Amino acid sequence: MDSGGPRPRVRRGHSFFAPISVALAIALVAAGCARSSTAPHKPRHHAPPPVVAIGQPAPPSMVSANAVSCGDDQHCWAVGFGSGTTAAIDATADGGSTWSAQVVPSSVSVLAAVSCSDKLDCLAVGSAGATGAVAATTDGGATWTSETDPAGAAAVTAVDCTSKRRCVALATDGTTYWSSVTTDEGAIWARGGDLPPRMTALDGLACPSTLLCLVAGYSPIGPGRGGGAIATTGNGGGTWAAATLPPGVGILRGLTCAGTTCLAAGTSSTANTGFVPGSGQLLTSLDGGATWQLTSGSVTHDDAFSASCPNAKTCVVVGTDWKGTTQPIPTGSIVATVDGGVQWRSATLRYVPVGMASVACPAVNHCVAVGGNLLVHISLPVKVPIPKAKVAPGTRAGSRVR
Repeated sequence: MDSGGPRPRVRRGHSFFAPISVALAIALVAAGCARSSTAPHKPRHHAPPPVVAIGQPAPPSMVSANAVSCGDDQHCWAVGFGSGTTAAIDATADGGSTWSAQVVPSSVSVLAAVSCSDKLDCLAVGSAGATGAVAATTDGGATWTSETDPAGAAAVTAVDCTSKRRCVALATDGTTYWSSVTTDEGAIWARGGDLPPRMTALDGLACPSTLLCLVAGYSPIGPGRGGGAIATTGNGGGTWAAATLPPGVGILRGLTCAGTTCLAAGTSSTANTGFVPGSGQLLTSLDGGATWQLTSGSVTHDDAFSASCPNAKTCVVVGTDWKGTTQPIPTGSIVATVDGGVQWRSATLRYVPVGMASVACPAVNHCVAVGGNLLVHISLPVKVPIPKAKVAPGTRAGSRVR
């Protein structure tokens, strides 16, 4: 590596200037070395490693995946519409490399959401014809059983389990949305409070703690149009209150929290029926949803549907990028940040031809996303922290202190 300025070329041949040129060259190189040891060194900026998303077809029984949840960094479940009259559930035990279909109770026609508290226990919710549906597993999906659905529900649209037995769900009768809580893995549900009047919340439920929950959606602002809405509860779903949002927020669909740092995802479009192009929008909160700010600029493509943040610095947002104008074609959209939102980058997509509906990040370095009949593994350029070894009392670095 050169440590100074360019060296003068020494001409070879019969010239009385040659000895002087050689001496001058040596002197200049020496001076350059001296300067380089004291001059400030300009840091080199290298492009960060890419975020890579690799898709694969879902098992044939899955027609369209609606949601995904992970019990740990290896075990995840995707739920959605099946190929017949029964919903579909796919599972992976290797972090999303391979998937297999699981048997769903025949009464469940569609599953809209799933939440897994560990690698054995999951609760999936949706509908069974004209009523809500709840399916549960306690053996990692070897068997799924139908459980009691919240009373009066025409559909159950979202669920989040804060522990093995306690889960919060959102239910609707087609007009009003409310929360219900189970403390026995879905056997019995206790109705909680209604969401703010006329608020629609198709998914977007996140419970960072037993008491604190947030949900994203929209409220009507005109015929066929809605403005973004977020509701919060501080008593485990007993009562809900509308959060104050910045002006200009469109339809919101996804919400996630890492502690008190929360992220809501949606689109600037206010159309709640059909398709109207709009840029993706992200809102952030650093106080558990009490206050919200729009991120600067457009950091996603057209429609953001789901977000997952394994910690406050690392987040992944998935959705749809519409190609064309006359008859736009939906394609996959995946963006990520590893520096707390300072910079968002589009992932390098390998076989992600359809829009993504949901994402879950069980670890800081990888996530799983689903949409249509596609299951996607996402790799993030983040080092997994190595846990420190526990040292027994009275010892130092594993050796007894004398």
